[in-house]
Amino acid sequence: MTIDTCKLDLKMYIKSIFYFLSVIMLVGCTTPAVVSKADANFENRAKSFQVEPTKSKVYFVNGNIVPSMFNSAHAYPSDFLINDTVIGSMNKDNVLVVDLMPGSYEFHWMPRSTDLIDKKSVPKKANLQVNGGQILVMRGDYSLGGAAYFGLIGSMVSPPTTSIVIGTKDDIKNKIVVSPQNCNPSICAN
Repeated sequence: MTIDTCKLDLKMYIKSIFYFLSVIMLVGCTTPAVVSKADANFENRAKSFQVEPTKSKVYFVNGNIVPSMFNSAHAYPSDFLINDTVIGSMNKDNVLVVDLMPGSYEFHWMPRSTDLIDKKSVPKKANLQVNGGQILVMRGDYSLGGAAYFGLIGSMVSPPTTSIVIGTKDDIKNKIVVSPQNCNPSICAN
């Protein structure tokens, strides 16, 4: 076997993986989330980052597929959870904005999908202390785990994971503001 033959085999292998991943990405099925579009007053306060000193304001947006060579964002409709309770749902063009009472919370998100691989997603929960007057932008990143290389079989060995990373105010640009659909008054200050 010559070096040129090895290079050709490597190129064919890389192309095969790329085509496989492309098919896997297209197989998943998602249903858009039903959202509660914010009223004009709530939206204006959210976009201008106004927060009362006795509350904290949390913004949640879709993040990236990690690791990604192309820094590509995922488009999964998402359920956002605080203390293991679904607070609200959102789609790729939304930012979910929640006013919280100061305190310690556990945040995570899950994709809204009927795909067998996505249903096996394991959340990496973020435990954070939020303070009065604080603005916190969170991004929900998604890692395919073993499914990135071996599809459904790979997801059994290394399931996909969802994680929360701290974002910036720029992450919410050009997003439609949605409000929580189901938030306990002991948590939410909306």
